[in-house]
Amino acid sequence: MTSETEKARAFLWELQAQVARATGLEHLAENSDWKERLLETGRQMPDVPEDVLQRAVELGTTPQEHWPPCGPDEPFWGYSMIHSLADRLEKSFPPDSFTRPALGMLATGEINAVTLLAPDSQAHLVVFENELFNFANLFSKAVALAMPYEGSATEGVAFSVDTDQVRRHLRDSPEAVHRFRDVVLAYLLHGRPSRARPYIPSQIVRVMGAILRDGMELFVLGHEYGHVMEEHVADRRTPRRMLGTEDADVTEVAWMWEQEGVADLIGWNLCLMAMSERFGPSLPHAGVELFFSACEVLERAVLLLMTGGDDPRPGPSTHPPTGLRRHIVREHAKQQLGEDAAPLLQLGAAIQEIVDVLWEQTAPVITELHRQGAVPDARWTANR
Repeated sequence: MTSETEKARAFLWELQAQVARATGLEHLAENSDWKERLLETGRQMPDVPEDVLQRAVELGTTPQEHWPPCGPDEPFWGYSMIHSLADRLEKSFPPDSFTRPALGMLATGEINAVTLLAPDSQAHLVVFENELFNFANLFSKAVALAMPYEGSATEGVAFSVDTDQVRRHLRDSPEAVHRFRDVVLAYLLHGRPSRARPYIPSQIVRVMGAILRDGMELFVLGHEYGHVMEEHVADRRTPRRMLGTEDADVTEVAWMWEQEGVADLIGWNLCLMAMSERFGPSLPHAGVELFFSACEVLERAVLLLMTGGDDPRPGPSTHPPTGLRRHIVREHAKQQLGEDAAPLLQLGAAIQEIVDVLWEQTAPVITELHRQGAVPDARWTANR
C-alpha cells in the first residue's frame, strides 16, 4: 500500500470514527460476540451442517494477510466483504499490476459507490453505501423468490423467468411481493434494510439469490476499479454530505459521463471474468441487470415518497441515468459476444421485467405513505 493510499485510509478511519461517535457505536470492530451472532444466524438454516457452518464463519471472520488493517470503528463484516470481493476481481490480474485503492463504507445515500478525495492526498477513497450489502442480499433473495422453479437441489433445478409464469406464481404465492416490499420500505423509510422481517428461504432460492447478489456487488466494485485502471481524471469536485460526518470536509470526485460508461464496461468485464468459469456469462450479467433495476427502484421510491410521482428526473447522482447505463452495457455485450449474447440479453431483460412486476405491487403502498406525510430516511435527502 502506498503512502498516498495510507492517507486515504486514515481519512476513512476518521470519518468512520465520527459516525461511530454520532451513533454511539464506538469500537464496533472489537465486538467479541460477532462470530457467535453469525453462528446463531447460520443455525437457522437446517440444511447447513454444523462443521460446514463453523468453517465458513471462521473463514469469514479472519482477515487475509495481504489485506490492509481494519479500522477501530470499521464493521468487520463490511471490511471482510469488500476485500473478499476485491480478491475475486483481482484473481485474474498479473502480479503487481494493480494497487488496491482504499476501500470502505459510510452512509452515502447512493447505491453506487462514490469516490472521495482525502485531504492532502491524491489517492482516491472508494466508499460504499454502508447498507448496500444488506440491501443487495435481501433484494436479490426477493427476486429469486419471485421466479418459479422445477426440480430439486439433488436432481437439478430449472427456474422460469417468463413474465406470465412469474405473475401467476406471485398470485398463487405472494411471499416474494411481501419480501420485496419489506426491504424497499425498510431502506426507504429507515435507512436499514435489516429492518425488514427476517426469513430464510429454501436452499434453492438462497443459492440463486446469492449468485445474483454476487453479480451486483462485483459489478459495483469492478466499476470503481475501472476508474482506477483507466487513470481517470476528475471532471469536477463537489462537497459531499454523509450522515454522521457533518463536521468533516468531505469532497466527492465526479467523473464525466463518458468515463462512467467506460467504468461500467470494465466493471461488467471484471464481473464476468470473476464468475463465468463457474456460472457462465448469463448469470453474472443477470446480477449486473439486477443492480441497475435496484437503482431504478430506489430512485423511483424516493421520488414517489417525496413528490407523489416517480417519473425519472435528474437527481444528485454523479452517474448517468440508469437506463442509459443499462443500454450501454447491453450494446457492449453484443459487441463482445456476438450471437452468443442472445441468451444473456434475454435473461437480463427478464430480470428487469420481474423487478418491474414486483415494483408494480409496491408503488401503491409508497403512494399511500406519501399521502400520509411519510418522508425518506435522511441519507436519501442529504445531497438533494
